[in-house]
Amino acid sequence: MTRNGLAVVVRQFGRFMRETRGSIALKFAFVGPALFLLGVGAIDLLAVSTAQGRLQAIADAGALAGAPSLALAADGAAARERAASFVVAEMSQWPDAPQYEGAYEIVDQAGQRGIRVLLSGHRPSFFANMLPPGGWHFVGDATATSVGLVPLCVLVTGDQGKDLLHVKDSSRMTAPSCMVHSNRDIEVQGGRISAAAVQAVTSAGGDISPSANTGAAPIDDPFAGLDLERVTGQAGACTALELNNRIRVSTGIHSIQPGRHCGGIEAKGTARIVLEPGEHFFRQGHLVIDDTARLEGQDVVLFFDVASKFEFKAEARVNLDGRKSGAYAGLVMGSMRDNQQDFLISADHVETLLGVIYVPSARLIVEGTADVARDSAWTVIVANELQLKGSPSLFINANYDASDVPVPAGVGPRAGGSRLMQ
Repeated sequence: MTRNGLAVVVRQFGRFMRETRGSIALKFAFVGPALFLLGVGAIDLLAVSTAQGRLQAIADAGALAGAPSLALAADGAAARERAASFVVAEMSQWPDAPQYEGAYEIVDQAGQRGIRVLLSGHRPSFFANMLPPGGWHFVGDATATSVGLVPLCVLVTGDQGKDLLHVKDSSRMTAPSCMVHSNRDIEVQGGRISAAAVQAVTSAGGDISPSANTGAAPIDDPFAGLDLERVTGQAGACTALELNNRIRVSTGIHSIQPGRHCGGIEAKGTARIVLEPGEHFFRQGHLVIDDTARLEGQDVVLFFDVASKFEFKAEARVNLDGRKSGAYAGLVMGSMRDNQQDFLISADHVETLLGVIYVPSARLIVEGTADVARDSAWTVIVANELQLKGSPSLFINANYDASDVPVPAGVGPRAGGSRLMQ
């Protein structure tokens, strides 16, 4: 139709509408359906816009709900399941909800791991699905990542061998506010692990609450870059005379200055060993606290060379607070990386071990019949292998703000939440 022809049609329609001789009903027969369709279409479009907004809000919230679980398993199964469950619950609360399909995938954006929630919605149109063809289609698309994780307080770094984290007999490990992780397996036989989160790279079995996540991504040794050679160099080698002068006491109070302790220290009976603030390095000898002897120390860290270890036995009482400053701030006990011995805690009065116990190539054994470390504001264990046996209760607190001993980076609090990715 030409421009002139269209103008003619418009003029004729105008005359028709101004014509008073015609019937009002006849006019409405032409104009009414168009107005009706326009009104219904506007309502339909508004409903679709509202549904689109709600579907997007559910996708956003679903991604945020699943993101905190991203660290629990390498394949992201826990995060996807949590996001999907959240979406199903929200959709069930939506009267007249559209039909939808949900897709949940783990994505990587610039090295940051996230969960994407894609909800594809469909609502029939008023015009018999002809306008638009097939009805209305709209999506809710959101990706979120975790910006905070459950505090890490027990890390078994070994990845070779069997039962690297082993809780047996009637022993218990309790970590109500933090995470227990094994780079290999977790085996609970007769005992129990209770924590804020429990995860293993390979397998987990036994009484574990909440149920352990398996297939977790390995966690690297957070202190792999710690310069342990510094303390070794400062301590120096022991002479034959120093090795023969090993400290053995059974009574009295004995103040021990920081530095090297050649041949070790053995306290029994009613002896009381007080470690002065600083770095204490044990060379070619053990630290043994036995009977009813006591070991105390504030602002200290104890290091053990390849031929040394600690043993806390019987009714011994132990109260140690880690270093507050310096290169080893936050550590309370540690071993050299070539130390593969067994470090033993079997005393019934190990009340405070405030700080990080770091034995990267050794096995830490906790046994006995009583609580261990319950009075510590916080404790972190990083060991190649951890074993509980007998009936001890290893209590891992995570009250990081209640102490002036700082928590080293890589463990402890990693507070935050989750956020939507742009």
